[in-house]
Amino acid sequence: VAVGLAQLLPHPGYAGEATSGDIALVKLVRPVSFGPGVGPVCLPSPSLRFPPGTPCVTT
Repeated sequence: VAVGLAQLLPHPGYAGEATSGDIALVKLVRPVSFGPGVGPVCLPSPSLRFPPGTPCVTT
């Protein structure tokens, strides 16, 4: 699925390296339908704390 990017909101603590704050919100130019290759990402509870250096990946 190819959809244009309307807005990118990086974490304010992102410093250009793969460290803390390496996340962003992406607003698409149009809605997409969920299907086999497109779906929501699961995020942990805001109260969950990971030890420094814990790798967290989503695709």
